[in-house]
Amino acid sequence: MLFSSHRGLARFCNTLFISVAFASSCAADSDSLPSWVPAESPPGVFYQTVDELRSFYKLTEDFRSARKGTYTLAHDDTSIEFGPGARELRINGVDITLSRPLMRNKAGKLLISRDDWVYWIDPVLRPLYLSNRTQVDTVVIDAAHGGHDTGVACAASSEAQITLQVAQALQTELEKNGVQCFLTRTGDYFLSDRQRVDLANKVPNAIFVSLHLNSSNAEKMGPTACILTPSPVDQNERPGNAFACKNAALAYALQYTLSSETQSSGGGCCHTHYSLLSSINMPAVSIELGYASNTKEAIALSSPEYRTRLADALVRGILNYTRATSPAATMPVAPSVPRKITPKKDSSKPKASTPENKPDKASDKRRSRRSNRRR
Repeated sequence: MLFSSHRGLARFCNTLFISVAFASSCAADSDSLPSWVPAESPPGVFYQTVDELRSFYKLTEDFRSARKGTYTLAHDDTSIEFGPGARELRINGVDITLSRPLMRNKAGKLLISRDDWVYWIDPVLRPLYLSNRTQVDTVVIDAAHGGHDTGVACAASSEAQITLQVAQALQTELEKNGVQCFLTRTGDYFLSDRQRVDLANKVPNAIFVSLHLNSSNAEKMGPTACILTPSPVDQNERPGNAFACKNAALAYALQYTLSSETQSSGGGCCHTHYSLLSSINMPAVSIELGYASNTKEAIALSSPEYRTRLADALVRGILNYTRATSPAATMPVAPSVPRKITPKKDSSKPKASTPENKPDKASDKRRSRRSNRRR
């Protein structure tokens, strides 16, 4: 299913904006933090019931889902599925790997960790509540590998060649949309992670998109969006952690459009300890464009037409993110309850009689009697 930039933005924002007060290290209001309760295991990790999450975002009760074993919440055209695996979450068809497993308390209530609520769900549902929103002026596009480091083999091409070709196509399309771009490498040469970071961090008001190919078993296929593991989960504070919530919103935006374009959920959105993302001083995501280990997808990735489609999808995702997180963004939020629609009156129908224009029935009877006498 393909989306134009406007339709993609509308769907993305319908998914993202729900008008309720929430607070976290990423949000603006500090007085509306839910009362987190610690789970029995592991110690020190805080969990909250999914029922409270449902109530907080004004979502509906659970209903039957097409996926067996899931617990599903919904609001208008937004749906959140928990499960069936302990770390599985799906928002509007985009898979997200949770940092903590779903749990149940002694009463049988489903629990979700505070970290996943704060660093996955809320940034996706409410980007308008992200703190320190700034206008994105430039996209830093990082084509992985290069030179002697060719990456994984992919049909008749290499990872280094394919990522550079997609990066160049992405630059061309973004610039057509008035977005400045900076490529960490413009040819077939090697750059270390440190060199890529140093180049990227010199660019102000930017976001960082690193392009890669995945390689696993031959059955897997589809794109994956990876972001740096937040410090509460990793237990380490890194420069890239300062953008944890923006990273989540960016990863979701790109994975949504890529999955829609390729018709494959791929690996969804996930956390990673990838060192390249640790020191980036801006919202950053590593995109695995597909699986070179899958024969069918490897052939597609070697096709210029398919690479253009991937670039187009990335453009839509980037534009959705930059518009939704702009300081000037004032897009309407989804109502907390369905609005009662009053049918509009049809102006083509005759107006109903009023005391001022109601026919005088007595006068009509008098005229009728006079007419009868004349006959």
